Amino acid sequence: RQCQIFGRDGIPLDRQTLADWMGRTAWWLKPVWDLLLTSVLASPKLFCDDTCLPVLAPGKKRTKTGYLWGIARDDAPWQGDLPPAVAYVYTEDRLYARAKEVLAGYTGILQVDGWKGFKRLTDQPDATKADAGPPILAFCWAHGRRDFVAIHQTTRSPIAGEVVRRIAELYRIEDDIRGRPPDERKAVRQDQSKPRVVALKAYVEEQLTRLSGKMPLAKAIRYLLTHWDGLSVFLDDGRVEIDSNTVERRHRVVATARRNSLFAGSDSGARSWAIFTSLIQTARLNDLDPVAYLTDVLERIVSGDVKANELERVLPWTWKAERAAQAA
Repeated sequence: RQCQIFGRDGIPLDRQTLADWMGRTAWWLKPVWDLLLTSVLASPKLFCDDTCLPVLAPGKKRTKTGYLWGIARDDAPWQGDLPPAVAYVYTEDRLYARAKEVLAGYTGILQVDGWKGFKRLTDQPDATKADAGPPILAFCWAHGRRDFVAIHQTTRSPIAGEVVRRIAELYRIEDDIRGRPPDERKAVRQDQSKPRVVALKAYVEEQLTRLSGKMPLAKAIRYLLTHWDGLSVFLDDGRVEIDSNTVERRHRVVATARRNSLFAGSDSGARSWAIFTSLIQTARLNDLDPVAYLTDVLERIVSGDVKANELERVLPWTWKAERAAQAA
């Protein structure tokens, strides 16, 4: 479509030319992306989730499935000091080994879904960081709730409806405490949320004894109980959110681009995609115009105005602070 638009303006450009330009641009931005990823992984609490990305298979007229792993930081709900950011990493498959590579020995609090690959991160801590221990997994109540919603919508099951109602009470409490300091959030959760969580566990355990093990409702209950420890982490730490929707919302722009572009042309193109998405999304999270931000960053890097050891100056939040100081 871009080639056609340029063509109508009398500028003939081959699609491969545009793709080559994007690859070269990503090459210049990769050191900034590396620094962004390092900054994100140094955070004490993160969200992580993956989304699929179709990639053209080499020498074939079909696509294979690659993955973009989103690693997000958002401390605003508990008044944290670190700026919001998200870094995407492309991998050709979705294996435990890839999760271990992407998270690079992370040892903080990791808010994720219940995928078993994340669970294995706690079984094999990084030997170089033995003192810090493995990451603490905080599981997602939104994932635990989904099957109950679907079952209630299709069967009008009173048990599923009751579980959904009880989880909704937890979310209403979260709405009231969002934006408060961690100690306040923890105190409210201990007083209001914890009794509800304990009662919910007793309720689903009782219902499970009355259901056939093959029923979808029984499967949904077993998912909750299997992940219960991780689902309860938010009760004892005011920095933890009730779900991992923070990073899943970031995937929307990936889905939009995926619908428009259909697929990445190669693995290298998918890695470029990850670089652009990371910087554009993080710029938006910091209330920046991505076009103005990337234009200035590229001009300064290519011209040598910003040296390799000064790249922290062009991270979105630092760039924003520098512009604000200049304006003042």
